[in-house]
Amino acid sequence: MVFTDGSFANNQDLSSQLGYLLVLVNESDYDTQGGKFHIRGNVIHWSSTKCKRVTRSVLASETYGMVSGVDIAIAIQTTLKMITERLGLPPIALIVCTDSYSLYECLVKLGTTNEKRLMIDIMALRQSYERREIAEIRWVNGHDNPADAFTKATPNRALERFIDTNELSIRVEGSVQRPSE
Repeated sequence: MVFTDGSFANNQDLSSQLGYLLVLVNESDYDTQGGKFHIRGNVIHWSSTKCKRVTRSVLASETYGMVSGVDIAIAIQTTLKMITERLGLPPIALIVCTDSYSLYECLVKLGTTNEKRLMIDIMALRQSYERREIAEIRWVNGHDNPADAFTKATPNRALERFIDTNELSIRVEGSVQRPSE
């Protein structure tokens, strides 16, 4: 599972901050009526970097953060796939979580943007979703996104709770589950 976040022009030089948290989790207790899922797991990798590109919108910052997170997640997932196949274990699905409604809409409901550079990244993410490299994309409540700690001056406490207990409950605002092949 990868949690992604981006903050628009929040650095002193008005650049954006990008962050993601990659965790290997056991997901349990998905409450469809309450829209909550509970995870138990460990941090595999994380990143908080200043965006090297000029961002002209919040959507751009969120997209660049997700692209970074998904890139490393797919690389690690590919390595884990070789190991799980040799051990006869089931494959590990990649679930991407964002607190950005506009990015979620662009990816799962085929929304658009006018920024040409951004279109390329959004199309690449969509292609990974269509190829099933990404199993699911979830729009989560911003107060529950642990990647928030990598991009905000006053973050929520989700990362702290996850580090302390290796557990986290996350409210799902939107999700599309596809039938498995």
